Amino acid sequence: MKKFMLLPVVAAFALAACTNTETTTADVSDANTAWQTDVQSTSMPASMTTPTYQQPTYSQPTYSQPTYTAPQPQPVYSQPATSYGNAETVGNCQVVRDTNNTPIYSQMQKGCYTDSTYTVGKSDTVYLISFLTGTSVSQIASLNNLSQPYQLRVGQSLRVR
Repeated sequence: MKKFMLLPVVAAFALAACTNTETTTADVSDANTAWQTDVQSTSMPASMTTPTYQQPTYSQPTYSQPTYTAPQPQPVYSQPATSYGNAETVGNCQVVRDTNNTPIYSQMQKGCYTDSTYTVGKSDTVYLISFLTGTSVSQIASLNNLSQPYQLRVGQSLRVR
């Protein structure tokens, strides 16, 4: 608290010192020019008086019409369906499976099976049959009186339409 009381006193002294209106002049009577005796005057070189700037010259650029060349058709490379595992044909469908015998749905066409009945093969599921036929799982279950869990047998004939 004492520090805050000391602050106005210090500020008052500082302001009083700055408000002094008395002016003084300093006389320099010991000006010694002896150190300048070595300076010699010379004329300016001619190269410094002539301008070195030259106006740039511009010329109109020439443009040529680009020619269009049609791109050459690229050969089409198809990924073999068996690169992920094995593939089998079921009706109009190509069923692609990985090495674990799991269907790779991204490599198959949905709804490609067009027959009205489907014969169950090894590792077939109701979901795979639904995907291939484009029919819902519940509709296939209803047509064939199936209940969950759907137990399918190899060789079983299912109605899909």
